[in-house]
Amino acid sequence: MPGLEVEYKKFLQRVHEETEDPQWNIANHPARKILARNPKGFREWVNYLDQMLLLKQGGYHFKNNDLSLTDWKALALLEQIQSIRCGE
Repeated sequence: MPGLEVEYKKFLQRVHEETEDPQWNIANHPARKILARNPKGFREWVNYLDQMLLLKQGGYHFKNNDLSLTDWKALALLEQIQSIRCGE
């Protein structure tokens, strides 16, 4: 398939650009669009959730009102992602 070969070459060029020029990667990384749509404290919130997940996995017994409903939902999402990554 000729189109597939062209796409593969474009992909290799993009990989080269991202690894050879970190400034290009910072300016063009797809995650940049996601972070731009979220408030400035988004990264801190995700770090907080990550810490809560570690506590939960370590055996800390949370009460229902220890986290907000949004935090509980996000924590469940992080658990699902982690289990997929670990192949559970």
